[in-house]
Amino acid sequence: MTGLLLKDLLYLKRQGRIFLFLLAFYIIFFAATGSGTDQITSMLLTLIPMLPMIVLTNAFAYDEMSKWNTYALTLPITRGKLVFARYLLTLLLTCGMALIPFLMNLLSGSLSEETGLTIYAASGAALLLCEILIPLFYRFGTQKARLALLVIVLIPTLGAFLLKQARFAAPSDAQILFLLKISPVFLVVFSVVSYYLSCKILENKEN
Repeated sequence: MTGLLLKDLLYLKRQGRIFLFLLAFYIIFFAATGSGTDQITSMLLTLIPMLPMIVLTNAFAYDEMSKWNTYALTLPITRGKLVFARYLLTLLLTCGMALIPFLMNLLSGSLSEETGLTIYAASGAALLLCEILIPLFYRFGTQKARLALLVIVLIPTLGAFLLKQARFAAPSDAQILFLLKISPVFLVVFSVVSYYLSCKILENKEN
């Protein structure tokens, strides 16, 4: 399992350096312009869902170009381990991204319950999107699945717009808090379903 993760990290080593450079640049830029921790946190929150999806897409694209799955199945590696490594990569990337704004707010003394819940919600969204994408990548490949990614991103945006036009009442703070409390159960169940679906797709694809 460690070797499978290391393979993906070595694939993305160069991109990781570019991302770290851009991240450092924006943090320094916001700090130099007098922006507060809240503005920097807002910028980082937009990256929490985006980065795992970008890295995941590139990891699958590299595998397709190198015919990795065909080679990997000749090794003493089960399909379950191949699939699980991708979910583990997603989890590690999401936790790593969430840790940056969390530690920044904690060390600056500005960590509030609201900020913590927002970081948690962004992390949950990242995991959910990736768990939707992984089976699609296994089933359709990166080119077609990228179109699905656009649809996945547009659906909640369109839904929010339609609800606003229909003048539905916004959920109360208590309702939002309740949804956040039960979301770990939903994420675990959805992760298990997504994992077994990915394993089944890969098994059928290689038979």
